[in-house]
Amino acid sequence: MSSSLSPTVRAKLEPSRYPRQFRWLAGASLLPVVWLVSWPWWGKGVLLLAIVLLLQRWRLAQITELELRDSVLTVIGDQVQSLEKPGRVYRVGPWLALQTPKGWLHLFEDQGSREQLQPIYLWLWVNRVKG
Repeated sequence: MSSSLSPTVRAKLEPSRYPRQFRWLAGASLLPVVWLVSWPWWGKGVLLLAIVLLLQRWRLAQITELELRDSVLTVIGDQVQSLEKPGRVYRVGPWLALQTPKGWLHLFEDQGSREQLQPIYLWLWVNRVKG
């Protein structure tokens, strides 16, 4: 039952380019570790191959759709979750990480317009857990 005082805000989000950049950054940050490990050259090669294969399969849990209705935020990604109060929320530059009961979800500013995401950012800020 939706009242006129709390309109529904729906944001359909596009895929982001940032997870690919994080993948490259993670791989580049592991190169000095592989170089400094005291293993024979073939062991370093196997370790490097394992890192490359693991990074190809790794992906962040991203949000594909957000809906804010009656002070409940519905987050749609790999799973559908409804939040009455957000868990921890971190916002650094273009990245927002949202802790839910089922894990962390990531939202990047290139997934939607600022006008589209502003009511959701406001709801997260107003309902944040202080402490």
